[in-house]
Parts: sequence; structure tokens; C-alpha cells
Amino acid sequence: MIATIDWVTLHQKLGFVLVVAAILGALIGLISLVTPLVGLLLKIYLRILLLAVAVQVVLGGALYLMGHRPAHELHYLYGAALAVTLGVTFAVGRRTPWPLSKLPLVIGSILAVVFAVLALTSG
Repeated sequence: MIATIDWVTLHQKLGFVLVVAAILGALIGLISLVTPLVGLLLKIYLRILLLAVAVQVVLGGALYLMGHRPAHELHYLYGAALAVTLGVTFAVGRRTPWPLSKLPLVIGSILAVVFAVLALTSG
């Protein structure tokens, strides 16, 4: 049963879902600048997005070990940059005081969109 799954297609479809989720996160981030209650929703949403990116990285690593390579080598850089961006976003957002803590979350969510789109187009 597991052998019949096309792992490359699954990786590509999950990548598309991550791009849509990152765009939605950036929109929530922009809304959180004017609505205070949305900031908590943004933190939770970006953590779920980071978990989904981690699943995508593990799946991509498994595909690499199976011999499947992306069309461009920059795909690895963009995928890693997406994971690192979300991680740094939480680290910086946690250390800044409340009104300013939304700013790193918004910047991180916008950068996540950029790196997710670049990873999708390069793979």
C-alpha cells in the first residue's frame, strides 16, 4: 500500500498547500496590525505552519534519499530559508514587548510567502 503512493506528487501538493497557507498567514498578519485579538491567532497559525513545513522538509529529505532531486539546487535553500524564517520569527517575537511583538510575526509571515513561492517554483 505504501509503495503505491507517489511521494513526489505528494511533496508537490503539500508544497502548494504550504504556499496557500503562507499567503493566508500573511493576510492574517496584516489584519493583526489593526486588530489586537488576531495577534494570538497569528502566533498559533504560524506555529501550525512551521509544523507543516517540518513535515515537508522530512518528506523532501526522504525523497532525496530515494534519489529524487529537484529541478534546481536552490530548492533546498528556499525550503531551509522558509523553516529558518519561521523559527527566527518566533524567537524574535517572543523577546520583544507586546505592541512590537506583532511586527516580527508580520514580517516573518510575509517572508514565509516569498520563500514558499520560490521553493514551489524551483522544485
